[in-house]
Amino acid sequence: MTNIKEIKNKYNCLNYLGAPVKKTAHGFLFRAPWRTDTHPSLSVTANGKGWHDLATGEHGSIIDLVMRCLNTTDIRQVCDEIKRMDPTSFSFSQPSSSEGEENTDGGFVRFEVVKLQSKALFAYLYSRKVNLLIARQFVKEAHYNFEERTDGRYLYALAYPNNLGGYELRGAPYSSNPNGFKGGTSPKGITTHWHIEGAPVVVFEGFFDMLSFATLCGEVRHNYVVLNSTSMKEEAIEALTPLQNKILLCLDNDEGGERATRMMLDALPSAIDIRGRFAPSKDVNEYLCSNVII
Repeated sequence: MTNIKEIKNKYNCLNYLGAPVKKTAHGFLFRAPWRTDTHPSLSVTANGKGWHDLATGEHGSIIDLVMRCLNTTDIRQVCDEIKRMDPTSFSFSQPSSSEGEENTDGGFVRFEVVKLQSKALFAYLYSRKVNLLIARQFVKEAHYNFEERTDGRYLYALAYPNNLGGYELRGAPYSSNPNGFKGGTSPKGITTHWHIEGAPVVVFEGFFDMLSFATLCGEVRHNYVVLNSTSMKEEAIEALTPLQNKILLCLDNDEGGERATRMMLDALPSAIDIRGRFAPSKDVNEYLCSNVII
């Protein structure tokens, strides 16, 4: 049985939200993770025990905050999420990690990869109906800047690694970019996940479709190959050719996906095209978002 009082005593909103945008006379200001919040409107008390959304009037404890961020009333899910936090995690220092690595290609003056921790990115995954526990198995978080800064602030995005050490980057939509940030670092490459001996291999164009497929399955039941671009189909064919596993092609239902699928079917005689299972949706994530209620 979950002890709500114990959770409220042990954890606070600062543990969950991380570094604030600014300190105020009465506490801290954050951007609300559940919406585009250009002017920070989420106020948290100095001790972190309470919060108040200045834009809507909503307020509450750490329990209410996590419910709002995850858009759920499932108290067990909320408490499990809170218990994964480090209760001593809040500080004003720059995020760092032993996993972090610097990369200045692609115009970045700062590029660091850490474990997935941003509540805004959790909300982004949730908005696309991806299971957060599954996402955590595959996706990290990038902190980056395109110009030198002295205020300690940074941009952040989902970071999905490829086999060559590069990353695919995806950020949530915002007012001036309704499609969200889409970028990456070099080198470009495919990503292979050989989890289960003998299990079928499912091939996708992008990692959101892979995460969506696993979400629909309820767990990771297959091995996966993600092209990260249809231009990488030759590399995928090279990786798949020696395998004895069943190969399922689940590329996009569009012209580019059709061309890549035809080429892979010709090169891999045992491969099966399963895109029709998700038609008329363009891809697996669109199908997930259109057909699954959460």
